[in-house]
Amino acid sequence: MPVRKMLGPLTKHHLLRTGLLVFWIAHNFVAGQKNTTLIFTRDNNIRNCSCSSDVQDCDYSLANLICSCKTVLQHTISRATPGPSYSSELTLWFSDTSALALLLNFTSVHDLKLSLCGAAPLPSEYLAVLGLRRLRVHSSAATNAPDQSLVIYNISDRTAKDGPKQEARESKNFFYISYLDTALFNGYSLLKSYSVVNVSSISDHFPNLPYSNTITDVPNQTYIVTLIY
Repeated sequence: MPVRKMLGPLTKHHLLRTGLLVFWIAHNFVAGQKNTTLIFTRDNNIRNCSCSSDVQDCDYSLANLICSCKTVLQHTISRATPGPSYSSELTLWFSDTSALALLLNFTSVHDLKLSLCGAAPLPSEYLAVLGLRRLRVHSSAATNAPDQSLVIYNISDRTAKDGPKQEARESKNFFYISYLDTALFNGYSLLKSYSVVNVSSISDHFPNLPYSNTITDVPNQTYIVTLIY
């Protein structure tokens, strides 16, 4: 009888600790998950996926297996300017510049990964991306080409340097647009960028850049134009 009385409280205490441990593990697992958007073209179809874990580049079967994917009809994709906006990380798998242009041109995204899932070298074409802060590149076209990454603008660094008031002022007045040269996927050189600040009119400063005439200049707005090559 005394043994049973001792086991009762111990069992309840053990169950309580176990329950708290399970709750903590589940909470941290859910909090640690990040949903990224993966879009790829395959067999003339476009697949839009939400992935809670990373997928190996160009592994279509695995993406369809572990991500939540749906087929998107090509004619339903808007070609308006600006294009769609993504608040989470965006990954695009593509095999040619026409597919990449359809999925990427004038898209608004902060964190972008582009993976070339093909062997043929790409021609040099410029695509416009809005608000880009970080770019990661994977290429299957160049033999033994390493994955590359590039930080274009880090908002935390600007906050630490100039303070919240300066950041709020700049984020309101500055409009970030990056022009990406598709030839960079051929792996002939390291990924590089060059930014020009205080641009009042893209069409006046960069008349030879594609789409420069499609961007409407807004009074009191300044552009930061970044060339990625």
